[in-house]
Amino acid sequence: MKAFVFPGQAAQFEGMGKDMFDSSELARTLFEQANDILGFRLSDVMFEGSAEDLKQTRITQPAVFLHAIVKAKLAGEAFAPDVVAGHSLGEFSALVAAGAMSFEDGLRLVYQRAMAMQKPATPHRVRWPPS
Repeated sequence: MKAFVFPGQAAQFEGMGKDMFDSSELARTLFEQANDILGFRLSDVMFEGSAEDLKQTRITQPAVFLHAIVKAKLAGEAFAPDVVAGHSLGEFSALVAAGAMSFEDGLRLVYQRAMAMQKPATPHRVRWPPS
């Protein structure tokens, strides 16, 4: 049995995906498609951004998703899992890799998730000790 597990947030690294972009037309197409869908050049941040840039949730999550999908697509016929799974954010990569969701829909959902998680939490006042 062949299983693939896709990573969640915190799997990002400076320069991620640049090697794939430089060596594959398919990778370039997917990166550019992602840039168009998101409305900004995610690839530029992935390739040239600092570690701090990559820690921003709105960047991290689509970057990790895109990197995982490009790797799976570049594997071609060697990517023939019996089972896919993902840790947290990686669940979206697993769904796309398994063909249960399109790349475009997966990226849009991941970005919406990232934006929701990026928003600061509203502080709540806790009365202590409780009455």
